[in-house]
Amino acid sequence: AAALVRDRVGAGVLKTKATRGDLLTAVDGEAQEVIEAAVRAAFPAHAFLGEESVPAGATASADALRCALDACGSDWLWVVDPLDGTTNFVQSLPLVGVSIGVARRVGEAAERRWEVVVGVVVDPFREETVTATLGGGCTLNGSPVRVGVEPLADAVVATGFAPTEASLAPMVRGIAAVGARARTVRMLGSAAIMLAWVACGRLSAYFEADLNAWDSAAGVLLVREAGGLVSDLRGGPFGIASRPMLASNAAAHAELREVLRDARVLGLDPL
Repeated sequence: AAALVRDRVGAGVLKTKATRGDLLTAVDGEAQEVIEAAVRAAFPAHAFLGEESVPAGATASADALRCALDACGSDWLWVVDPLDGTTNFVQSLPLVGVSIGVARRVGEAAERRWEVVVGVVVDPFREETVTATLGGGCTLNGSPVRVGVEPLADAVVATGFAPTEASLAPMVRGIAAVGARARTVRMLGSAAIMLAWVACGRLSAYFEADLNAWDSAAGVLLVREAGGLVSDLRGGPFGIASRPMLASNAAAHAELREVLRDARVLGLDPL
C-alpha cells in the first residue's frame, strides 16, 4: 500500500466528500483494498474497518465505529486509514501516512472493552515505519524512539484543519492561545504523521478538536509506548471512540491542556 501511495502521488480528485477539503482519489480505495486483502488472508476471523468503506462526515464516522465495536463478531478489529493526508497527496506534497491500528476486546462480561494493541504508521516518502505494541515500546525502522522532554515554552506543537464552522473556530482559538506560549505551531496535514512524529520526538505535541478513529488509533499507541501522554481535551481518558485529542510529551501535557481549556478548545463548538 505504501508503494502504491508513493508511486501515484499527485493523483487527481475523484470527488469531494463531507466538505470541500475532504478529498477522495482512486488511490485511497486501491490502497485500502491492498491492506484489507492482506488482513483477510492472514487473519480471516478478524474484523476490518477502513475509512473508504464509511460515508463521509463526523457523524457517519462515529456511527460506523460504534457499530463495528458493538456488532463485531470477533475479538479483533483492524482500524485503517489507507491514505491519511489526501489533500497533501493531491497537491504532490510528500507528507502522507498509511495508518493501521489493531484493537482487541478484553475483559469479562460487563467489563469488556476495546484497547489498541498494535499500531503502525508508514511514511511512504521518507521510507519510515513507526510501530508499537502494547507494553512493547515504540520503534522507528526497528530502532527504539521516545517522545521529547521539552516544556511548552520550547515546544513545537502541531494541529489540524477542518473547514467546518464547528471545528474551525476552536482550532483557530487553540492556535492563537498555544502560539502565544509555545516555540511555534505547525499544521502538517496528516494526523497519522503528526502523531508518529510526536512519538519520535520531532514534534512536542498535537491537538485536534475532532478526529476519526482511523486517523488516531495507531498514532495514539505510538505516542503512549514512546513515553508520551494522550487525553481528550478536557483531560479525560482517550479511548478508541474518543474524538477530541491532546497527545504530547509528559513535560508539556498539563500546561498545554490548561492553555487549551482556557481558550475553550474542548471539542467541536456547538452550532
